[in-house]
Amino acid sequence: MTDEPRTNETIKRTENRFDVSSIRRFSVPIGLFLIVVLLRPLVSHPLVLGYGQIATTMLIWMLFVASFNLLLGYTGILSFGHAIFLGAGAYGVAIGIAKFSAPYAIAAPVAIAVAGVIAYLIARLIVHKGEIYFAMLTLAFAKSVHFIANYNPEDLTGGAQGLSGDTLPAFIQTYRGQMLVNLGGFSVNWYYVVGLVFFVSMLALWQVVRSPFGRSLVAIRENEELARAMGMNTRRYKVWAFTLSGVFAGLAGALIEINDQGATLSLLSVQTSGDAILMTVLGGANYFFGPLAGVFMWLFAEDYLTNFETLYLPLAEFPVVGVELSGVLAYWRFLLGFLFVIAVLVSPREGLWGLTKSVIESAYNWLRSFQ
Repeated sequence: MTDEPRTNETIKRTENRFDVSSIRRFSVPIGLFLIVVLLRPLVSHPLVLGYGQIATTMLIWMLFVASFNLLLGYTGILSFGHAIFLGAGAYGVAIGIAKFSAPYAIAAPVAIAVAGVIAYLIARLIVHKGEIYFAMLTLAFAKSVHFIANYNPEDLTGGAQGLSGDTLPAFIQTYRGQMLVNLGGFSVNWYYVVGLVFFVSMLALWQVVRSPFGRSLVAIRENEELARAMGMNTRRYKVWAFTLSGVFAGLAGALIEINDQGATLSLLSVQTSGDAILMTVLGGANYFFGPLAGVFMWLFAEDYLTNFETLYLPLAEFPVVGVELSGVLAYWRFLLGFLFVIAVLVSPREGLWGLTKSVIESAYNWLRSFQ
């Protein structure tokens, strides 16, 4: 009789463990699904940004920065030229539609493939170089590609003006500031199409980093000499990591071409690559969701602080004191840079995601201590 309660309690604990382990097992798909579902309503709220168009841009940039983190966070490779592949995807689609009248279903896969081929060729040439030389060489390639696009060979890239105008596929329609996808008489908001592509692509990227290939990349990041001594062809792994990263970045470029209604020279700029690095480190390169958090914080701060003019205290609905801040918050990069410095000094690879996770775990353990 005395053993029954213990047995039942043991069964309950086992069931709870199963439930927790099941949730943790699917935490990444659940998290990605929640991002797609909740991001647009969140930024559309009047207390946040007040409009939902920026949510689509956030999803595309999250995919782009997550592709870069395959290099920095998982392989330990720093590249200053990741904008090459974003621009290759965008310009490839724009050139295919505007110059060759190709349908998007052909232009986009070709552009993504071109981005992957460029990444593969660059990696084969320079991946065996040391970390500093590799980073500088990617910067040199980025400047070269930017120069070629600006030079406008055979009138393909549009020069400094980029490509715009007749670069949208036929199934895209704009209505009162909203972008719609019209297929066979059925219309859906462009955000949900991007959300679907984002969800599937991020799941694929998640499968890559949790596969034996991804574990090998982590081993290279931690100790490349030891991995090489164990018989691992580290150069081959780096080449394919760089190639896959370029493919996912090219996919982001194919999406941003529609989102921005064209391809601009800024997509190929070194600043775009630099922003990807800062977003990754700000969010936390050690975590799968870290770069996503960095993108959200960066774009939210850019939009919110730039348009912020007057701070009303104690509340906007009951203003007592108004403080003019437009002249100060126009320098939002300085404020975000200050936050970036704090994150790097406290935990260089943890970022905001790691710091938030540590605070939540500490608070949870502190609450449990009172039970």
